[in-house]
Amino acid sequence: LLSVANAVAIVQDLKPETRVDDSVVVECMRAMATCSQLMQHIVSDMLDFERIDSGRLVLVPAAMRVSQLLVAAADTFGGLATAKGVTLCLVPLPPDLDRAVFIGDVRRLQQ
Repeated sequence: LLSVANAVAIVQDLKPETRVDDSVVVECMRAMATCSQLMQHIVSDMLDFERIDSGRLVLVPAAMRVSQLLVAAADTFGGLATAKGVTLCLVPLPPDLDRAVFIGDVRRLQQ
């Protein structure tokens, strides 16, 4: 929930006189969409605590790439980092790792 609030706060902190080009708008919208999806998953998981406690939690393994998780994390936390004066940058992965496909529960890893 906090990541969504952070995304909204960053957009809200833009001063009315701030000139915003299309790339900034696209970046903000992408971050808000990523955070919104993450929030939906977190709320869903919070409602499923009984399943977790009873050992009935179902993991959903799926093919994924590490780069996808890193981009989602950068989208989620990039605006907050910028607001705090921290530069968040993605370093290119080694080619073998970038091409590799792993199996895991993407939602759980994003959380």
